[in-house]
Amino acid sequence: MPSKKTVLQVGVTGYTGRMIAKALVRSEQFTVKALIRPSSLSKPETKELEALGVEIIPGDIVTSMPEDLDKALRDIDTVISTVPPLVDQKPLILAAKRAGVKRFVPSDFGPQIPRGVFFMQDRKLAIRDFIIENNVPYTFIQVGGWTHYMFPYPHAVKASPTKTTGKEFLGTGKVKVAHIALQSISEFVKRIIIDPRTLNKTVQTYDGELTLEEGWELGTRVSGENFDDYARVSAQDIENATGLEGMQAIINGYLKSLFVRGYNTVENAVKEGALDAKKLYPDYKPPSLEELAKEFYQNPPTFVYE
Repeated sequence: MPSKKTVLQVGVTGYTGRMIAKALVRSEQFTVKALIRPSSLSKPETKELEALGVEIIPGDIVTSMPEDLDKALRDIDTVISTVPPLVDQKPLILAAKRAGVKRFVPSDFGPQIPRGVFFMQDRKLAIRDFIIENNVPYTFIQVGGWTHYMFPYPHAVKASPTKTTGKEFLGTGKVKVAHIALQSISEFVKRIIIDPRTLNKTVQTYDGELTLEEGWELGTRVSGENFDDYARVSAQDIENATGLEGMQAIINGYLKSLFVRGYNTVENAVKEGALDAKKLYPDYKPPSLEELAKEFYQNPPTFVYE
């Protein structure tokens, strides 16, 4: 039996990181470690991961001393970062270089958006540039948009994470969006990080492509609700929104890129050099949209970001 690969995750208590860690542990192909900030050691999410067999290492990529990061990264095959995009990953990247980490997966896990149109994407692309400039082996993983954002939230549930999504019909509704279910991300990641074909490559993961119009039609049928009372926000209004700050500015940038300009398609990702994950892994069968819609309306996610 091949020896297990050792993975160190950073940002593991978040939604994406936690799903990935659980999938890696369940696969029994990996030894999973997690660098956890001291302030998060007592979180229920940390205790849950520890109970599953994840080795918890106290540390912080921003405040820990370089020698402490070096120690944490010793004998690590792959580092997976899912920290918030505004967190500085450079100390972790340089520590990975010093430790000889064989693959670094930065905190990307977002849609296909070209350079120079959205500040948040440009931050991610700058980190990619830093990794390449420092000759750190890498894989960049894009995930498209989350499938549940393609469905209208039921009337009785507050939309999430902000009021600008979930209860508003955006643009024409006819723009294709590459989408992925939350559980599918980890299924792809566990394949990607042991695949020599993905080393020093960008990989576009997705379950399919869908328009908002199609998502709302399915949501209407599955939920039995009529969403005609929800606001319609024109493409022009999304494009011309001004004075936005913080999370509102970030959300608007994503709405503009995905639902108005149509950047987030598999075709665009492949044109930019990304590998098509569904072609790499034809064994993977994505969940059906019907089942995802049923799950969504049974338990609508209400994520809150710190």
